Amino acid sequence: PPVEPPSQAPGQQEQHLQLMMQLLRPQDAIRLAVRLESARPRRVRYLLVVRPEEEGAEAETALLGVDFAHEGAARCTLGMVLPLWSDTQVFLDGDG
Repeated sequence: PPVEPPSQAPGQQEQHLQLMMQLLRPQDAIRLAVRLESARPRRVRYLLVVRPEEEGAEAETALLGVDFAHEGAARCTLGMVLPLWSDTQVFLDGDG
């Protein structure tokens, strides 16, 4: 049978977003955040698309991999930083 993802406590996703915002520079904004499946049962992982909010800053877009040790963790760490250039191709498959 398919494995059910662990249910998040109310407000947990908002707390995760706030903690991830603390990793960024003040001028950066999260354009997209996707929770990923993790190979480790308790670890929580996100893939972020981040770009500065200033006009014409599309060239500074980056993918960030963010890890939380467990669902209720009070801090997160950067596991990956990948700048996106105009000719970048990114392929995501399997478990990342």
